[in-house]
Amino acid sequence: MSIRITKIILLGVAISLPGYLLGQLKIGYIDSNRIMQEFEEVRDAQAKLEKETRRLQAQYTSYVERLDSLQREFERQRLLLSNDKIREKEQELQTLVRTTQEFQQSKFGPEGDLYRYQATLMAPILEKIDGAVKSVGAERGYDFIIDAAGGALVYALPAYDLTADVVTELRRATQN
Repeated sequence: MSIRITKIILLGVAISLPGYLLGQLKIGYIDSNRIMQEFEEVRDAQAKLEKETRRLQAQYTSYVERLDSLQREFERQRLLLSNDKIREKEQELQTLVRTTQEFQQSKFGPEGDLYRYQATLMAPILEKIDGAVKSVGAERGYDFIIDAAGGALVYALPAYDLTADVVTELRRATQN
């Protein structure tokens, strides 16, 4: 009989232990979208990126306009040109098409200049945000901080929202 009671007590302790442990965890969340909107350095980086995008877009537009102009000119003169001149103009068009496509890929493609520039601009900012999140988490004794913008959070009490604290920490760290 005493073995049975001991097993029941141990089973009860085993069942209630995870609930007790979970009650001791301190979990907070942030909204990284809001941090990105409110952190001045992010806005500055976005402005620089937009300026570079406009510059590259103007260059690309110039390529497209030259290509369009060359095609129109070729179509107008086609009947007057010799076969050799037609082949020469077609080759010129193909070269310009290839050059335009290469420019677009090298500047706007997934591994292009614009992507690398964005990564260069954002790397130190993301390090600062990461440092601020870690600082707030350590100072306030959080076990976990979850990013609500990542879609992994379904419900949270507003009292655990650390977004304002992280923005404050970023501002404080930037002023020092």
